[in-house]
Amino acid sequence: MQGATRPTSLQQVRAAVQANLVPGLVLWCGLAVLLMAYAWSPAVQAGLAQWGAVKRAWGYPFSFASYVVFAVLVPEALSHVVLKQRWTRGTWGYLFYATLVFGCIGISVDMLYALQVQLFGEGSDVRTIGKKMLFDQFVYSPVSNYVMVVAFAWREGAFSASTLRRLVSADYFSRHYLPVLIAVWCVWIPGVLVIYFMPTALQFPVANIILSFWVLIFKFMRKG
Repeated sequence: MQGATRPTSLQQVRAAVQANLVPGLVLWCGLAVLLMAYAWSPAVQAGLAQWGAVKRAWGYPFSFASYVVFAVLVPEALSHVVLKQRWTRGTWGYLFYATLVFGCIGISVDMLYALQVQLFGEGSDVRTIGKKMLFDQFVYSPVSNYVMVVAFAWREGAFSASTLRRLVSADYFSRHYLPVLIAVWCVWIPGVLVIYFMPTALQFPVANIILSFWVLIFKFMRKG
């Protein structure tokens, strides 16, 4: 039985990576455009700087609200306009739940960036960026992504106790979550490097942009 389980897990990992390959390539192209815009456009630099200043002034409420806007409201609105998805009672329920989940994630990301400044400093050298990327993707990301996946899967399971037990089991983690996590690593490590390349005040705004772009790509790929 043990020998039969392992190939299945490897197949799931391979399928997850393949499913995220095209969205990942699109995201990486978007990251290249973002970097060029930041390097060459004073307007982009000024806009991000102003955004960062507002974020510092409002603190965690702004972190909550901005993640809701860029991870929930903007992608959802565009999916209804472009993909012609209909608004239903279920849509409003999803928006409310997603607001709570992504808003809390926004606060946790803000806290992560502040913690990393204390741990590793604010340098943009290769060593500092590498440390932040490793801490982000291999310490914070596995936990935060797991919480997010469980939160939405539990909702799909009508918040039942049996669904929750299945979601927190070792079998679910190894057979279902681990393939997702590996695919996320393959796609998001370049994005995280771009975030930590930016000055500290601009990291959270850039993270918002990348997250929104990713959610939009994911929605369009699922629709296709």
